Order: sequence, then structure tokens, then C-alpha cells
Amino acid sequence: MSLPDQPWQDVSWKKAKVSRDWHIQIETIKYSVPATFVGTTVDVRIVGTRLDVLAGGDIVASHRVGRKKHSYVTDADHAPASQGQTTGLWTRGYFLRQAAKAGPNTVEALTRLLDTKKIEAQGFRACMNILSLGKGDNRPLLEQACQTLCADEHRPISYTAVKHQLTAIRAQAKQRPAVTPPPSPAPAAAVSRDTSRAHLTGVDQFRLTALTNDEKGSDQ
Repeated sequence: MSLPDQPWQDVSWKKAKVSRDWHIQIETIKYSVPATFVGTTVDVRIVGTRLDVLAGGDIVASHRVGRKKHSYVTDADHAPASQGQTTGLWTRGYFLRQAAKAGPNTVEALTRLLDTKKIEAQGFRACMNILSLGKGDNRPLLEQACQTLCADEHRPISYTAVKHQLTAIRAQAKQRPAVTPPPSPAPAAAVSRDTSRAHLTGVDQFRLTALTNDEKGSDQ
């Protein structure tokens, strides 16, 4: 028998869930899947440099295996067919509405981040991670960090940049000297009066006039 046209290659299988940005993640790389499969679990077959995504046994997406860590491999045809078909999906509008809860600078930061992406979905996870930095009582800090970053029109906005700026703000807050309140005035010294002999002449000796006269007599 003659040798096959292609040499034998190892085949590996994985499972992945399609995220709201219509991508799956294999190791650190994100691969697009038709948006209609968002929320479903799919099979992933990797043969050599080829990656196939299967749903119900059918191939629904094929990509060349990415080589750069934390990168995206996206087929623009996998995006929602229209703006109206976004149920269950992340969108620009969704993230900007969430950013508005922190403040206008956070809105500007996410807008600038998304504007740098040819395919907006590639920036959705970064937006989600940035917003997570403002959870709880950290919204004012997130807004302050975004304000500093947005002050430079040429500075790229990313999750890493915002996180580092937040760290810097917290470090500066710890270095500020504590305000020491002024010392309280010392209480006035109590006037001591000798009442050791008052019981000898009755309760009248405890009256103020009697005690005062005693003091005058002792001074003389």
C-alpha cells in the first residue's frame, strides 16, 4: 500500500462553552463561533494546526490554531447577523451602561478601548474585567483611575493599564500622612476643701458659707 497523502497527526478533543462574546477559550486563546451557539457547550477537535468546533457532530467553525498567547482568532462572519439579534450577547451598549454607574471617565475609557478593535467582541472581555475592578466600594477608585488614563489622549486603554493605575492610587493613599487631631485641653484642677471636721457641728457646716469662712480663718 502506498503512503497516505498526509502524515499521521495526533488528534486531541476538548469541550468548551461559547461565551457571550461568541468565542470559546482553548488554553489562553479565544476562537470565534457563530453567535447562535452562545451559551452552549461544543466539542473542539485539534488536528495539527487545525481547530474545528463541532455542535451536534457537525463542524460549525474552523480555525488555524493560534500561536500568540491571550490572542483572538475571529471570523467576522460569526458575528450576530444584525444589531437586533443580541439576546444573551454582550454588546457595546451593555458595557457603556454599566460603565456609567461608575462615572463619565469610565464610559470614555471603555469607549476608547472598543474603538481600537476592528471587531468589537474582541474587547468585551477586557471591558468586563475593567468593570470588575470597580465592584463594591471601588467605583470611585475606578473612575479616578480612568480619569487619569483618559487625560492622555494617546495613551492606550487596557485592563492592565487600568489595574496598574488603581494600584498606584492605592499606594499613594497609604503614603499620605495621617491627620493628628489637636490635643484636648487639660481638665481644670478640682478645688480641694477640708471637710474633715464638719460632722462635729452638724450638717450646717457643709454649707458653702461655712466652708468659705473656714478657709478665710485658716488663711489668717
